[in-house]
Amino acid sequence: MILKRKLMFLAATLIVFSLHTQQARAQSDDRKVEIGGQFSFLQVPTVTANVCADLCPPTFFTRENKTDVGFGPRIGYNATSYLTLEAEMNFFPRDRDSEGGRKVQGLFGAKAGKRFEKGGIFAKARPGFVRFSRGDYQFGTGGCPTVFPPPIGCFQPVAKTNLAIDIGGVAELYPSKNTIIRFDAGDTIIRFGQRNVARSSTAFTSLVVVHVAAETNHNLQVSVGFGYRF
Repeated sequence: MILKRKLMFLAATLIVFSLHTQQARAQSDDRKVEIGGQFSFLQVPTVTANVCADLCPPTFFTRENKTDVGFGPRIGYNATSYLTLEAEMNFFPRDRDSEGGRKVQGLFGAKAGKRFEKGGIFAKARPGFVRFSRGDYQFGTGGCPTVFPPPIGCFQPVAKTNLAIDIGGVAELYPSKNTIIRFDAGDTIIRFGQRNVARSSTAFTSLVVVHVAAETNHNLQVSVGFGYRF
């Protein structure tokens, strides 16, 4: 009888230990690191300077968006099965005066949602920054013709870093247990300070520089990426 009780106690202990181990493994599965990369398409604001007299009305500026293409790495940590903390960097190499030059974007935030066996859907909010290599233009040391707007040759480009936040959604597909195909779509909100910007002009064949007041712009950003979870 004593031996039977000992065997039953040992069996119960092994069962409890096994359940605890399985639970720990399940929790460990929810806390996996994700690494990957993406190609990203970001709309950037541009302005065309129209002809006007010395006092220019608001219609002096015609606004439009250009799509810039970039790429970069991403890393994430699954804090729970519903919440992932992540950081992402994107580099946009196209160097155009009228689009602020090259751009570096950094985003640090979270995605939250539901993960299923073959896919997942999430909402995201990731504050960060966008740095423009030609974010502002300052007068150079040389002479400049007295025309308005002044040509770009009168200025030197200066890099500017602007606060930003990416708000949107994420859809993921899981071809295997460890691989991820990811689709992002969102609004990248960028806060610009007042600045001088290079813009095309309807009156001149070359670029001119105009002053733009501080503003907050909403910019569509779409990304397609691949990742590995371990």
